[in-house]
Amino acid sequence: MATAYSIVSLVAGKLSDILLQEAIFLHGVRGEIEWMEQELKRMQSFLEDADAKQQADERVKNWVWDVRDVAYDVEDIIDVFILRIARLRRPGFMGFFKRYALIFKELVACHKVGLEIKHIKIKIGAISESRLTYGIESINCGGGTSSMFQEWRLTSPDVQEPDFVGFEKDIEALVERLTEGEQRRCVVSVVGMGGLGKTTLTKTVYNSDTVKKHFNSQAWIFISQKYVVRDLLQNIINCYMVLSKEELKKVEKMNVAQLRHKISEHLKERRYLMVVDDIWKNEAWDAVKDAFPDVNNGSRIMLTTRNKDVVLYADAQSPPYELRFLNEDESWDLFCKKTFPKQDTSCPLELQKLGREIVGKCQGLPLAIVVIGGLLSRKETREWEKVLKSISWQFVEGQPQIYRILSLSYEDLPHELKPCFLYLGIFPEDYEFPANKLIQLWTAEGLLRQRGHETLEEVGEDLLMELIQRSIIQVAKRNSCGGIKCCRIHDLLRDLSIVKAMEDEFLEVYHGNTNTPA
Repeated sequence: MATAYSIVSLVAGKLSDILLQEAIFLHGVRGEIEWMEQELKRMQSFLEDADAKQQADERVKNWVWDVRDVAYDVEDIIDVFILRIARLRRPGFMGFFKRYALIFKELVACHKVGLEIKHIKIKIGAISESRLTYGIESINCGGGTSSMFQEWRLTSPDVQEPDFVGFEKDIEALVERLTEGEQRRCVVSVVGMGGLGKTTLTKTVYNSDTVKKHFNSQAWIFISQKYVVRDLLQNIINCYMVLSKEELKKVEKMNVAQLRHKISEHLKERRYLMVVDDIWKNEAWDAVKDAFPDVNNGSRIMLTTRNKDVVLYADAQSPPYELRFLNEDESWDLFCKKTFPKQDTSCPLELQKLGREIVGKCQGLPLAIVVIGGLLSRKETREWEKVLKSISWQFVEGQPQIYRILSLSYEDLPHELKPCFLYLGIFPEDYEFPANKLIQLWTAEGLLRQRGHETLEEVGEDLLMELIQRSIIQVAKRNSCGGIKCCRIHDLLRDLSIVKAMEDEFLEVYHGNTNTPA
């Protein structure tokens, strides 16, 4: 499984740290700990081969699960060990020599650590022997991805936003609906399935010069499936108004009705545009609609949604703008732009037949094309046929084609990137997370490993940029220097990260007393 390699690497590193830093406390078990460290490192060298074989062999898949589980067991032992050492080091707890003499006696008595170590040794030995039965071979895993990341940092240009192809007429039509027609406050809605590009299209329209000149005030909020009404209204206030500290304190004390009134009073003298992105339920519209006054001045509200019923509920007089799939030529154009960004977006003749077959699998869905293009942009041409074959079986039967493609892109990630991707499932839908905060969280969780003279922050920056280059993470905001300030992840990719993370027992998502994969 995806995190087996990473957890084994992490646990082996923890064992190395204990051997270096806690030598005085290792009386009687140092040999066992050294043995476990070496065995885990050996297993790590076999996991890459096992990952490649587990889809076709259930026994290999079970072997990978066993490796992961034993690594978790070892980590539990380490955590208990560190906890007990911390307790024994408390001032006044007991004298130094008593601490030294009694530490493992206490550990065995209270936590049966000695028996656990013996049990884990037996388990590790059995796992190592079974590897030979399944024909799992060692792969030298040193240095490859590290040098690639370092070279990327030095040579890659600034990350560009995803290319936008095939919606020129849609942009014109939506700009016209926003700036012309009725003077009443109309709701202009963009409807379509996940991955069609609703948000990207709407952002393009929102930022067009024609729209900016037409409206006095513009604002953008996400609603998504889970929301807090008060937070939504405060976000709208923050988008439209610049408030002093005293005014902010007053706003924080307002109830929901007062917040709606404040927004309405501010907007009634303006021709405004409000974008409500990713709205799912009628109740969400009811929560915010009264904040938007209708004074017959041509103000507009834009909604993006997968649910057509919400659109009709919000404004039955305004027909929804239903987003279409890309046609064959548009799909090919987008694919070439993502796959060959440094070759004038033209595909070599010898790859065109394979490329068009791969694009056909995406069925005109822009997100699928962007993701598969990001994957192939890093593949040698001889690997394209393997990718085409993989798309057909990469995900379980009955899942939508998009998930097969997204899953394939996930499986292609280097081992050190996979847990970083899975960690993104902790963020709420449509959440814009600060790039530096994400790197700090990765570091705190032990997901980053030292590479040469790089700091962990530099390693995290490399991994983040790699995920962006692969079109797995989207750039949401940039700072004044053009650097990446905030990122977000598409809902479908977030769903995939949660599904994969729960498969690997990497995380659980809880809602009340139940846990679900989304």
